[in-house]
Amino acid sequence: MITAILKFDISNTFTEWEQAFYTHQPVARAAGLYELYHGHEPGNDKRVVVVVNCLSEEHMQKFIEANGKAMASSGHILESTVTEIYIN
Repeated sequence: MITAILKFDISNTFTEWEQAFYTHQPVARAAGLYELYHGHEPGNDKRVVVVVNCLSEEHMQKFIEANGKAMASSGHILESTVTEIYIN
């Protein structure tokens, strides 16, 4: 099991992005990605962080590849994503 911290920019408001994020959660959970936290930088609702638990980095990357179009349509600017991986 890994914990991944994804930091990225969005092209719309945080509220709009968050609504799409919640809508997509059943798909993520079914794929084995479990959100622990999401939020934005203080004073900058265009810079977002999402913390998830999942099986492996490869597992998470496959999910992102398969769902990239939906992520982009939520306002997530995919090329801005910085990922940190932690294991225990």
